[in-house]
Amino acid sequence: MEIRASKESEFEEIINLICTVFVEKCRPRYASQIYHDSSFQLHQSRVCVVDGKVVSHVRVSDRAIHIGRSVVRLGGIGMVATLPEYRRQGYASALMQDSIAYMEAIGYELSLLFTAIQPFYTKFGWATFPQTNFELELRVKKQFEPSSWIARPFDVERDLTQISQIYDENSKARAGTVLRSEGYWRDEYSRQVGILPSLVVEKDGTIGAYANFGFPTDSDGMDAFLATYYPNLREVGYRSQHPDSLLALCHAVLVSTRERDLTSISGRLHRHHPLIALLSEESGSQPSFSITEGAMYRIVLLYSLLQKMIPEFEARLESRREDPTPTSFCFILENQVCTLKVNHGKVTVMDDNSGRTKVQIDTHRFLKVLFGDATFGQLEELNRFKELRLEPYEIATLDALFPKGEPMHWICDYF
Repeated sequence: MEIRASKESEFEEIINLICTVFVEKCRPRYASQIYHDSSFQLHQSRVCVVDGKVVSHVRVSDRAIHIGRSVVRLGGIGMVATLPEYRRQGYASALMQDSIAYMEAIGYELSLLFTAIQPFYTKFGWATFPQTNFELELRVKKQFEPSSWIARPFDVERDLTQISQIYDENSKARAGTVLRSEGYWRDEYSRQVGILPSLVVEKDGTIGAYANFGFPTDSDGMDAFLATYYPNLREVGYRSQHPDSLLALCHAVLVSTRERDLTSISGRLHRHHPLIALLSEESGSQPSFSITEGAMYRIVLLYSLLQKMIPEFEARLESRREDPTPTSFCFILENQVCTLKVNHGKVTVMDDNSGRTKVQIDTHRFLKVLFGDATFGQLEELNRFKELRLEPYEIATLDALFPKGEPMHWICDYF
């Protein structure tokens, strides 16, 4: 058994392996991840070779994500596959250990993957993170009043600059969204997996909102992976100074759905996204929600992660009226330890265990507070059950550093 970076001569063998394990109809997606992702480098594709044959593979995509004002590096785990006749021999496990060491050496703070076999990845330190799906029955075919906002198909040369601005504005208010450069938007791989919007609403040359959606009746140019496994509505963005554009977008989405004779629409948005409320009001039905736990994160380098979070931590402290009591926390997360000190609005992170209050916490709970899915205050009962006892002023300080938010990793950014 040999575990190493891939070679260019092995690309077709790797793609055939992935298609054998998963589905042949997704071959364009898998091939594009290797041939048309401009961020791809040979060492990101990790292989296990037995007797000269590639029998197992893991891809580590290089990404960066927003957590408020801070940007952290993320290793996206994907294209994980082992040939059927070589399973249960430890090859995939050895590759996962290799991928962890690789990400630590490169300097990733976080890792993310999407899977239906969570127990396998739990063994290596990944923990599930919830994502919200909604579904809405479309019972009423309502006629909409004309709007000053005009809905039309997206045009990449005409619209991309404004779309990327809207995306950036929306992303800074959330945690988990991928940092998209112009190259990322224009990359052939990104186009293959459907990152570009489907439609925009515009008024006097200004785009107010956009949507990315796909329907099972639209086969031309559609990524088979997304068409098979994910909801219709995959991404939404709008300008906060033009909230009326979101209503026009809502109408356009409902009209598009109606034109396809579909009786429902599904999507992945946070539960309180205003578009869900508008779709509900305009369609005359109530949404149903479900939680999927297919996303799994791993904290690769805790010290580096908290260091990069310092600008966001200090901005969060500044937004509060009262100055938190000076204190320090020693975070103990699996086999990683570091100290976070708070003193008159300033935050210091040290690679040691000197913090006064010991915060021993598992990855699952830490992810919840990191991305704003829950606060330490909301987890107080669970924390006490897990023998993490915090004083009220400590909970207040931690809730200032890790407030409730709206985490989001858009579907088309999957790897």
